Amino acid sequence: MTFAEIMEKGGVLMYPILACSIISVAVLFERLWAFRRSRIAPSLELYLHIAAKQRREEILAEAQKRDDLLSELVYKVLSDDGVFDTARMTGIHAKHLGLSLYRFVSVPGVMATVSPLLGLLGTVLGMIKIFTRFSDMGGNPLILASGIWEALLTTAAGLSVAIPSLIIYRYLLYRADRTAGDLEFAVERLLAYLPSVGAPSRMPGTGSGS
Repeated sequence: MTFAEIMEKGGVLMYPILACSIISVAVLFERLWAFRRSRIAPSLELYLHIAAKQRREEILAEAQKRDDLLSELVYKVLSDDGVFDTARMTGIHAKHLGLSLYRFVSVPGVMATVSPLLGLLGTVLGMIKIFTRFSDMGGNPLILASGIWEALLTTAAGLSVAIPSLIIYRYLLYRADRTAGDLEFAVERLLAYLPSVGAPSRMPGTGSGS
């Protein structure tokens, strides 16, 4: 039996189930691209090297040229001349940027919940249709034999989508947690240098907010 025949015999609810699988796979690839190492903190050692030399403007220039999360964080904090508590402001921006790591992560989890329910609904509707035909045809048992397996196609399809979607969801959640930890580690290292580099000169002796 071909894929087109399965879709046809399964009924109209096979199409939203198929859409659930496409969405889960699309989110998987999108998030894997977002979690690549070059997107998180590839320039950390460079910033630490520059910050050790107290070159605030050079850090700003480097951060403006790069598009990774750490560079975005550094630029937002150091480009604000009114910031005196650099550590606190860095923490605020880091928390906001961290939210972007979890964007769309819950979508495969939703698909894992919705797809088996769609499959069950398709099976129930299919069984209603079968028993209606069964009664109209005078109780011919052949109708039940041929119709029940068609009605169960949507349940099988829903489960076939739900199981991989759940695995995708748990994997992406793990990757998001790990990536957030990597970003937090980079921020903590950089915070050892940022207060002295980022604090305006008119406020000498400003601490890290402790």
